[in-house]
Amino acid sequence: MTAARRALHVKTVAIYAGAVAVLAYSLAPFLWIFVGSITPELQGDWGQVSARRVNYFPAAPTLNNYEDLLENTPYLLYFRNSVIIATGNMFLTLLVASLGAYGFVRFRFAGRSTVLIAVLVAYTIPSVVLLVPLLVIFRSYGLVNTHLGMILAEATHSAPFVLLLMINYFSTLPRELEEAAQVDGCGRLGTLWRIMLPLSVPGLVAGGLLAFIMTWNNFLFAFLFTTTNAVKTLPVMMRLFAMGEPAVWGTSAAGAVLTTLPVALIFLLFQRMLMSGLAAGAVKG
Repeated sequence: MTAARRALHVKTVAIYAGAVAVLAYSLAPFLWIFVGSITPELQGDWGQVSARRVNYFPAAPTLNNYEDLLENTPYLLYFRNSVIIATGNMFLTLLVASLGAYGFVRFRFAGRSTVLIAVLVAYTIPSVVLLVPLLVIFRSYGLVNTHLGMILAEATHSAPFVLLLMINYFSTLPRELEEAAQVDGCGRLGTLWRIMLPLSVPGLVAGGLLAFIMTWNNFLFAFLFTTTNAVKTLPVMMRLFAMGEPAVWGTSAAGAVLTTLPVALIFLLFQRMLMSGLAAGAVKG
């Protein structure tokens, strides 16, 4: 083996070893949560739990925590609320972002640059800054403690990001396809529906999934804009578990596992399309 090959081999081994180390470090907390969800005695206050030695191989694993979660808590109701709000925000964000991105890319109008800068500024504004204005507006229109209100609130967080993503994605599509469709008598909306959107499926999937995940994991809006179980979401439930005295850590861990599964499955199923959509939307053609 030559010196060059030996150096390349050592470099490859080092890269893989580093990747494995980072993966193990990242997954260790999730593994601990899973172990806690199948450990019957993982109950008490935070000081007791944090002082315990982590045992990744419990002597008597059980599913009692999952049974307790599903039978004795409103987890399924909170799960339904999360699905409704995250799905509704995903479709609303895609609708607004697709129409807005098409207008930005294919039309030249007065104030276009100013509006685009405003979108960029809106994307950089922390969500906490919007809390008081949104709360005042939602109370005025009776949107507090409603699924619609939560969907609209979440859209203020996800729509600017997906809009920027779709602007870059639409910019990569050739104008000739639209011009050919318009020669055949297709209007602007028809061109968008029949040409642009089908060609932008990876970008739409990436934007939609990101909007869904952002909403699924968002705690702040759900905590402040909901006061009844009829609208509360899973992140709020996880906080209620953690703040309980005494804290029921086994049930809380079971809830965390079940809450994480949908996002993990979505990423695994759509990983390739998500990555291709983000890559294409990140580079303007």
